[in-house]
Amino acid sequence: MAAVRIEEVVGDFVSLRKQGQDFVGICPFHDDKNPSMHVSPRLGIYKCFVCDAAGNPVKFLMEHEKMSYPEAIEYLAKKYGIPLEYERSESDEERQQRTLRESLLIVNEFAQKYFVDQLRNTEEGKLMGMAYLKERGFMDATIDKFGLGYCPDGWDNFTKAALEKGYKEEYLIELGLTGKSQSGKLYDIYRGRVIFPIHNDAGKVIGFGGRILKKDGKDPRKYVNSRENTIYHKSDTLYGIYFAKNAIHKQQNVYLVEGYTDVISMHESGVENVVASSGTSLTQGQIRMITKRTQNITVLYDGDMAGIKASMRGIDMLLEQGLKIRVCLLPDGEDPDSFAKKHRDSELQDYLAAESKDFLLFKADILSKEAGNDPIKRASMVNEILKSISCVKDNIERAFYVKECAKLFDLSENDLNLNLRRFVWEKTKEQGRAALQQQQAQQNAGGFSGQPTAETVEVPDVIDTKKHSDLAQQTDLLFEAEKDLVLLMLSYGNFLIYEAGDEESSGVRIDQYICNEMQKEDIRLHYKLLQEIFDKYVDWASYIGNQDQIIRNFTLADDPQISEFVIRNIPVEEPKFSDRWKDKYDIHTHTTRNNLRILQNQVQNILLTLKLRILENDATVIQKVLESEELAEDDMVLALQQLNSINQMKKEISKRLNRVVSR
Repeated sequence: MAAVRIEEVVGDFVSLRKQGQDFVGICPFHDDKNPSMHVSPRLGIYKCFVCDAAGNPVKFLMEHEKMSYPEAIEYLAKKYGIPLEYERSESDEERQQRTLRESLLIVNEFAQKYFVDQLRNTEEGKLMGMAYLKERGFMDATIDKFGLGYCPDGWDNFTKAALEKGYKEEYLIELGLTGKSQSGKLYDIYRGRVIFPIHNDAGKVIGFGGRILKKDGKDPRKYVNSRENTIYHKSDTLYGIYFAKNAIHKQQNVYLVEGYTDVISMHESGVENVVASSGTSLTQGQIRMITKRTQNITVLYDGDMAGIKASMRGIDMLLEQGLKIRVCLLPDGEDPDSFAKKHRDSELQDYLAAESKDFLLFKADILSKEAGNDPIKRASMVNEILKSISCVKDNIERAFYVKECAKLFDLSENDLNLNLRRFVWEKTKEQGRAALQQQQAQQNAGGFSGQPTAETVEVPDVIDTKKHSDLAQQTDLLFEAEKDLVLLMLSYGNFLIYEAGDEESSGVRIDQYICNEMQKEDIRLHYKLLQEIFDKYVDWASYIGNQDQIIRNFTLADDPQISEFVIRNIPVEEPKFSDRWKDKYDIHTHTTRNNLRILQNQVQNILLTLKLRILENDATVIQKVLESEELAEDDMVLALQQLNSINQMKKEISKRLNRVVSR
């Protein structure tokens, strides 16, 4: 991570220009017209001041390229030529599985390059494979983009080539690239087919689809697809996701189609936010891939009523995940592939926008027409619609659907709601145990929750304010005071100030001064996350003398809560200082306004404000205890004395801060 340069990583995907010490560019996370993304090499972070996107190099790759954390690390290691050492406490079996996955990906990479070479550079590939693709209307740029290829029609041409390169027979068979006859003879599974590589969302080839070209009756299968193996799981794969993910994020919608050529043709027509389920009903794994990127999905139907009704059964799973589902019915005789070829660019986009309809209302209309006037069929149809509506989580949306269906079916909303509540209750019971387990897991995980810990400044005598800290009311103000203190240390910790205005002294570092004050007053921060950052700062500052390096350590911290907090709150702009100030005092003293006295005042004010908020917190605790508990008369007198003492300290601090305390 020390070798990674944020401006180079972001610059691979965003055009950046220099602006002072930083870089600026068009933010890729929203529809940006003016450069609003700032990239700071000094801190190793990016920030958009419009959509609030922010992070370190790993976060950028995860958000922009939709990589997992390990994939982002591997990407950076490859970019900077750094060999990764995998430090794992894995069993021999796990190590073998990891090695197997890596080996299979390498074999697939070889296969994809082989198929491309056959398509482009052999007579058979040009006459058969390329002729077919051109007949389908695919352009060279599109063929290259999707890595389309061709497997020669010989019995074992590919298998021989792979074995000659040293790839293992067992890997070729597991991947479904090579078959083995009963006599032990190896043969090519994809022989004589146009090849469609299947990529995961990181762009690695995990499988293939092969379309037959010869219709000689020997192989009746139109398509052959990779079988399930260690790296390819059909239920967790969406064809085209790698090429669509950026467009999905930008458009906040994804079009769902059925086949490879549907995806490719829509890309050529300017619609890139499209993926294919490859002829299967949607699975939970595929739905998770979609929900990571958008909550909106539009399903394209080709007019085949049997196919439409079959696919409807799986869409309830999308509703349960909170997705907003629309459908677009193409004209009779058209599928996404053929329709996209006839309607390029704006024509296709305009049609999709105009003809997309809400899924539940579309389903109600379809089933209503099918049921006709048969009362039994209509009752069954209404219940089927209500079951789908019960999957919708938002109560207002449910009410809207009930109202629309009541009009369509000529029924009362009360009757529909009666059955709807029954379906919702049944679904709630089914999901209850899972929800409870999830809640318990979250509670066990702990972490920053916005609530103070039990630790606070000591206030002895009658009432233990630690014990009753949950009664405090000033948590927002206390959090802001603690946050200001932490950010002051992060921004200016190793800069010098003078204690008690003693400008004759050599000065003291701000972080050391704060630590001394905290220790003297026995103060620990209420908020767990802020105390963890404070402790890490003290540890790192003991051997890191550069302020920017300390901040970079936080932006790259393993704990995502810590890195996220620092990235979100640390100023991107470099603190300014006056050259004349350096000449006058012969030290690099950075201040927020080029003035040493103002910085000293800021340190004092932040510390005093924190002490004031702690006292306010403790005063609230005592008042609540006095109101809620029956204390002995002597204890009540002592508690009131304790409260009076705290209020007196509040007044003294407020006077120093030039504030008014109401109580």
